[in-house]
Amino acid sequence: MISKKLCVVCCSLFLSATLWAQKPLSDDLQQQVNQIAATIKDDPSSAMKAFYELTKGKNKKNVALVVAIGNAFLDNDKVDQAKSYATKAGEMDSRNAGYCILAGDIALKEKKVGVAGGLYEQAIMADKDNFEAYRKYARLYLGVNPELSVEKLLEFKEKHPEEVNVNRELGNAYYQMKQYGNAKTAYDAFMQVGTPDEQDYARYSNLLFLSKDYAESLETATKGLALNPEDHLMKRLLMYNNYEMKKYPEGIAAAEKFFAVEDTTNFVYLDYMYYGRLLLTQKQDSQALEQYNKALALDPNGEHPEIQKELSGVYEGMLNYPAAIDSYKKYLEQAKSEEVTDLFMLGRLYYMAASAPETNANPADTTATGISTVKAGYIAEADTIFAQVAERVPDSYLGSFWRARVNSLADPETTLGLAKPYYEQALAILEANPNSAPANIVECLRYLGYYYVVKEEYESSMPYWNKVLEISPDDAAAKQVMEFVTNATK
Repeated sequence: MISKKLCVVCCSLFLSATLWAQKPLSDDLQQQVNQIAATIKDDPSSAMKAFYELTKGKNKKNVALVVAIGNAFLDNDKVDQAKSYATKAGEMDSRNAGYCILAGDIALKEKKVGVAGGLYEQAIMADKDNFEAYRKYARLYLGVNPELSVEKLLEFKEKHPEEVNVNRELGNAYYQMKQYGNAKTAYDAFMQVGTPDEQDYARYSNLLFLSKDYAESLETATKGLALNPEDHLMKRLLMYNNYEMKKYPEGIAAAEKFFAVEDTTNFVYLDYMYYGRLLLTQKQDSQALEQYNKALALDPNGEHPEIQKELSGVYEGMLNYPAAIDSYKKYLEQAKSEEVTDLFMLGRLYYMAASAPETNANPADTTATGISTVKAGYIAEADTIFAQVAERVPDSYLGSFWRARVNSLADPETTLGLAKPYYEQALAILEANPNSAPANIVECLRYLGYYYVVKEEYESSMPYWNKVLEISPDDAAAKQVMEFVTNATK
């Protein structure tokens, strides 16, 4: 019975001693520590003497004071002195959360990650209300096991929902896990009531951008840049957001500031793409092309096929169809795309190349209609591609419709009727669909009507022109042809 009572008394004494040791440092002592710490770099010897004097007398067993001094030395990269005070604190109370955190920080400084993690966990066990212990533990495992970081932070948040900074740490952890929605939600809560720093503004602005909240992202980045006008991420987001919000002159100005540095090592391919996009809005095609080529230089293995896709569009805008085709084929190869839409777009480029005026055409003709070998090659490629589109999507008019257009290029006078079967196929699909665009139907009708006029089969031509006029009663060309056909059949 006596033994049991003695055990209870001892445990009570141990608990009360631990609770006393866990008390925070008084404001007066903290101020004195700060004043002495400010002299460490310039006069470390005097600082050591001043700290020694501070820990004498009534402060001799003050664990919080010893820990604070250890942190002061560690903050100034005086690891040996920090270890000395950490040892003192541990001898006074090895279960003190402050001591465990300091010892963990020292271990981390010495790259003893496992040891640091164990000490932070001891700090949590010693004081389950110590946010700093949870924060250190979560940050330690953020890069290797972010799920564990989230678990610990949520554990603390459940007990202390009033602690706003836990939301910041959760936001960072979710961000590391690429759970941007959860990260944004956590940062929303922190930014509303917390005290964000430069890094918080940058991270939050990025999350808002990823959520496509461009206006809020722009505003947040602007606030962050007021703290640090040279922050690389926020300068980038200024450029990105202005483009997405169609504020192109502002985007150009932001891009010029962003790229106005000598060190280019922190640029990514998307930086050059956004600058290229902005330049295209100002009709600065050549300058945009230069930026896209810089983006390509940062993607030697073709991991970002969208660069080639957009580059193809730049070349198309410059009417350089051979280069546009080459880039688009590289895009298809890199993306391993089997999408019919992508295949169709390649066929369209070949069609446009075949339609372009020939300034340096090969004089050797391949047909009686005078088609050069270069143009004939583009036509053949386009026809092959649109045939594949028609086969893969038989319910769509597009494959047949564009085959018709391509074959019209090979038969400019409509003497051979190369496009006729394809316009007929397209027309049948278009007329069966009540939502078809009238302009496409009219194109089919015009060709077929004209084909029979060329053949002088006027009776066969008339139904097509009548349908054109049903769709477009004011079509002057159709009226003129109908008048000619009517007179020819009298």
